[in-house]
Amino acid sequence: MTERRYPSGIQTFKDIIEGGYFYVDKTKYVYDLAHWAKYYFLLRPRRFGKSVLVSTLKSYFEGQKDLFAGLDIAKLETEWTQYPVIHLDFSGGDFSTLKVINDTINKRLSKYEIIYHCAGNESLSYNIRLQNIIEAAKQQSGKNVVVLIDEYDAPMLEHIDNEERQREVRSIMQNVYSPLKQCDSDLRFVFITGVTKYSQMSIFSKLNNLTTISMLPRFEAICGFTKDEILTQMRPDVENFAEALGKTYEETLDAIQQKYDGYHFTKKMTDLYNPFSLVNAFMAGQLNDYWFNSGTPSFLVKMMSQYNMNMYNFENQNYNIADFDVPVERINDPVPVLYQSGYLTIKNYNADYDDFTLGFPNEEVRTGFARSLLKYAYDYAAPNQLGRAYIDFRRYGDVDKFVNALKIFFAGFPYSLNNMNEKHYHAILYTVLTSFGADITAQPETALGKCDLILKMPQTIYVIELKYKHSAETALYQIEKKDYATAYKGDGRKVIKLALNFDEDQRNITDYKIAEC
Repeated sequence: MTERRYPSGIQTFKDIIEGGYFYVDKTKYVYDLAHWAKYYFLLRPRRFGKSVLVSTLKSYFEGQKDLFAGLDIAKLETEWTQYPVIHLDFSGGDFSTLKVINDTINKRLSKYEIIYHCAGNESLSYNIRLQNIIEAAKQQSGKNVVVLIDEYDAPMLEHIDNEERQREVRSIMQNVYSPLKQCDSDLRFVFITGVTKYSQMSIFSKLNNLTTISMLPRFEAICGFTKDEILTQMRPDVENFAEALGKTYEETLDAIQQKYDGYHFTKKMTDLYNPFSLVNAFMAGQLNDYWFNSGTPSFLVKMMSQYNMNMYNFENQNYNIADFDVPVERINDPVPVLYQSGYLTIKNYNADYDDFTLGFPNEEVRTGFARSLLKYAYDYAAPNQLGRAYIDFRRYGDVDKFVNALKIFFAGFPYSLNNMNEKHYHAILYTVLTSFGADITAQPETALGKCDLILKMPQTIYVIELKYKHSAETALYQIEKKDYATAYKGDGRKVIKLALNFDEDQRNITDYKIAEC
């Protein structure tokens, strides 16, 4: 079977098409955008296809008809009018200082000042320069202007933990974007993308007519891959990948679904796969954490260091839309930032209560987030022997080896981060197991209460209860009294009760008990 060329790292539509790279056809959305409204605002996670979408819009509005041969839009568009396009791309830049930010803006504007013969205005403010560019572009072309802004929020995100610097950066960017309202009569189309949502008043000044499409079902699949696209346009790629993995086609579909699927952005709940990870997996012929390993954003690192975040606090929690689809000028709550940047996603919508259940989208993000939490929030990675012990625990049910490895892990845990309570040990154990990719659930409800942890292995289900300043006997008694294990006896796997006790003085596991149901 012939292998395709994949556009990993290529974000220019023209290069993808002319280079013969694989392209999932999203051009019906381009046509829809061009004929529906004038001002758009779209939020999607990093490396989720926003830049390719913006580049596709650029080629379309420049009238590059030949690039779209055989794509959906070729059947829809008949005019192919050529417009002047101003593309301000802030993705992938260094915005660590005000000087770098200003230099970047100068470079972006100077490019178009040269094109439209209005250079030499570097002493003017950014808003006047952009307004001059727009007016010159219209005058010289006789057509209204298209403005595309990619990753508008990148400079702000770099300083999200510094309120004073944040105000300075917002003021600079507000000045850049302000002509978009003043030049309304000269504009044909405006499209703005970003990772996070800043209030329009603080960034876009009086531009209060933006159509935000981030949670509109009509545009839900504008970025990312749908299951239908994978089963049709990408079927040969899945077949090749199955051969590389030594799995069947159906097994491979299940594997990529667990690893890369699970994003939802609207009430419609259309499943979306992470395009960056899936394309890189097809290229490498291996399942790996490509999106998460491509770099933990600095704002997430800072947030993990500042907040006492627990993994299970983000699993299957219910929120009103006002709780997570909100501006993030300052981090008062990590949930909106985690949702908007793709670390949490919509897992369910309840129409009766008009609320959403949020959670980690898939295995890649869940395990990657756990590893990052250990690294950045706790500053303590799990030692190799614990990982090896977990593998033996999973394969052979070697509980003793795993618990002993846990003791070594907790013995090295930083004193300053030890909160000395049951909830703390519960959160750490849950995070460690999640970082290993374990199928683990925190505090699932049963008829008589909530068990601390349920750990599902290929052959065994472990019902785990933790105690602090008590005894393993007490923890085991609670499992039995509350009948936590009964709910899992019909699963077909062996059910084991595992009771752990943490001692106040030793700050570690001092005794544990195992009992088979």
